[in-house]
Amino acid sequence: MTCAAVLGVDACLMEGFVPAEYDRVLGLNGSGYASVVCCALGYRSANDKYAALAKVGYEASDLVSVV
Repeated sequence: MTCAAVLGVDACLMEGFVPAEYDRVLGLNGSGYASVVCCALGYRSANDKYAALAKVGYEASDLVSVV
């Protein structure tokens, strides 16, 4: 992801993917290769009106309740 950023390419890790299903779709079974991460790469649209907006963050105490 750092290399992508240096090259001006946006990158975002994707959670919740099922490696076995990616392996099946990509035909990796028995190849010696396996899916371990899923990362989207691309260029941001010049028309992205949200790119310059301030990012929003929340305190953990606003999101998590300890029982």
